[in-house]
Amino acid sequence: MQSTFYFLDIFLADFFSCSKKVSFCLFFKVFKIIGIFGVGILYFSPAPSQAQTNTNVLWASEVIDFSSEYFDENNPTQHTAKQVLGKPNVLPAIWQSPCAWSPARPEARQDEWIHVGFEKAIFVKQIAIAESFGAGAISAIILYDTEDKGHLIYKNQRTEPASTQGKMFNLFLKKKTTYQVKSVKIKLNTIDVGGWNNIDAIGISESEIPIKAEINITADIPFNRVERLPQTVNSPYSEILPVISPDGKTLFFDRKNHPKNTPSISAGKENDDVWFSRHISDTVWSEAERLNEPVNNNQHNYVCSVTPDGNVILLANAYLPSGKMDQGASISYKTIDGSWSYPEPLKIKDFYNTDKYAEICLSPNRKVLIMAIRREDTFGSRDLYVSFLQKDNSWSVPKNMGAMLNSAASEITPTLSSDNKTLYFASNGRSGYGSFDMYVSRRLDDTWTNWSEPLNLGNVLNSAGWDAGYSIDASGEYAYFASSKHSNKTTASELDIYRAKLHVEVRPDPILLISGTVYNSKTKEPIGAKIFYEMLPSGENAGTAQAEPQTGNYKIALPPNSNYGFLAKSRGFVSVSENIDATGNEVYKEIKRDLYLTPIEVGQKIRLNNVFFEQGTANFLTESYPELDRLVIFMLENPTITIEVEGHTDLEGIPTMNMKLSALRVKAIQDYLVKEKIDKKRIETRPYGSTNPITRKRDEESKKLNRRVEFKILSY
Repeated sequence: MQSTFYFLDIFLADFFSCSKKVSFCLFFKVFKIIGIFGVGILYFSPAPSQAQTNTNVLWASEVIDFSSEYFDENNPTQHTAKQVLGKPNVLPAIWQSPCAWSPARPEARQDEWIHVGFEKAIFVKQIAIAESFGAGAISAIILYDTEDKGHLIYKNQRTEPASTQGKMFNLFLKKKTTYQVKSVKIKLNTIDVGGWNNIDAIGISESEIPIKAEINITADIPFNRVERLPQTVNSPYSEILPVISPDGKTLFFDRKNHPKNTPSISAGKENDDVWFSRHISDTVWSEAERLNEPVNNNQHNYVCSVTPDGNVILLANAYLPSGKMDQGASISYKTIDGSWSYPEPLKIKDFYNTDKYAEICLSPNRKVLIMAIRREDTFGSRDLYVSFLQKDNSWSVPKNMGAMLNSAASEITPTLSSDNKTLYFASNGRSGYGSFDMYVSRRLDDTWTNWSEPLNLGNVLNSAGWDAGYSIDASGEYAYFASSKHSNKTTASELDIYRAKLHVEVRPDPILLISGTVYNSKTKEPIGAKIFYEMLPSGENAGTAQAEPQTGNYKIALPPNSNYGFLAKSRGFVSVSENIDATGNEVYKEIKRDLYLTPIEVGQKIRLNNVFFEQGTANFLTESYPELDRLVIFMLENPTITIEVEGHTDLEGIPTMNMKLSALRVKAIQDYLVKEKIDKKRIETRPYGSTNPITRKRDEESKKLNRRVEFKILSY
């Protein structure tokens, strides 16, 4: 090979050998894996631990000009010149990724080229070019100084295919340039190196340490071994898209082509039904059972999300009254006999999806949808979108979640954790180990478009195959996912369900999992009811849940760093609210807290647990207003009701002072109701001071129990 060198050495990092030449047609020859299109890829491990991190590298930030770019009107962002910008998002994997620049045609002419700029000019010791496919075609490198003068620093007149289809081409100069470099132009000889030639990234550095293509993963995350779930879950058929209930006790999944599945609507098409298994203990799972109609029908059926209480599931597709299916998602509720209601389609404004497939997840608080779909503003094949619950129970127009998450390839199978900010998803649009890898990113603000850089979950969870469908329990302890890794299935498209214990670094923030039973306070019988929780002191709705109709059992997941009020609601009852402070919570906790509903009957007493006063005064704390406003609404909705507001103190202090304080407090509540247009004649007051305690004990919990405000229904 005849070359003219203005440098000391050329460092060519060949990571593995690949003797078979792959045509660009292979990129479009897709194989079907659980209804997602994948591509054939070659893989190798990331840079060894002793390699430099790329903190001192400037990656191209601007495309100045180029000879040509591949264009597909159906995928206008893929393979374009702009895909060369930023750090490598294909290497160290090697394949014809849409996230790399490709000239318009293979072997079109001798000189294809691209000219890129950097955010600032620097003196250069090293140039790195990420050849993600068709390596060996680089014929010239020209550096441009701040006066736009070109300096030819590399010329290769006899280009030929490299020993590997992809690699990082590192060019070291004998010494740093005497001029500052602000842009670089590279030329490719696409005749000598036939097929398609892809450039993933172009970087410059003042360092002599070789620039490596790195997978964005925190070093040395110690995962426990990956555990394949037992034969009671995994069968000879494919099990995919696992969804674990937040309490970790029930696993829903999609089982394909099983003889017990509902026969397909079209002969020869794959059939998917929802199955579930219960976690008994440790590695023991119950024999999987198939859900009955109406959840399963003669089309594709799978669970997307399950709420913390396990009483509501989000299903893929819109279940129409006619029995047919359409694009979208539907909600099904557990009924009093333990079965599931006919799924109700969600009303998502301007919803459409131009891709054949979609995955949608529902946040644990039932206020946010995250969708893997394709729309007009999609960056690549499928992107992640967010939609928010509106006051009329419709959902907002899907909003693209931005370039930090979405690539020119595909992002799929999103899962939002119980902390409402940690997002797990799969992608083939960034540096990884396989055709689809799993990643984690954290929401940085309330726009839902500002996210941390996705972190690869590592080569224990991610394999050289297809890894997606990630789900975690509320504790964040276990990750459940579908993978072809170690699968005993006969074809690459068949998958099993696995789980692995997560290291704390990639877990979501710890939450409080509140559970209990909703009771009728008079009869002490359980009631099925809706659960509402709010942030205090703002009163902003934080989420909803559903108590099981038969048992009254409920669960809610409360993210950290907020104070919460929560209560049950049912027609004909008054809610008795509860509260819990999650600020400063740093560990996952499960807390038992029963809720009560008091029938609207004369003589019934209702405790106002979320009315708070400044110590020793009748001044309301701001956390009190949501509770006071609920009392106002109750009085307005029941205009014939009269009540008596009762005030109690603990046993500490002087009894006469306690009586005076409780009189001031019940008067403050009466005044608030009158201010809100409630007739004063409907509100009697009675202070009790410390004369009517619930307990004579004097510990702090007993004091809290005695300090209370209640109202009694006098007439109805």
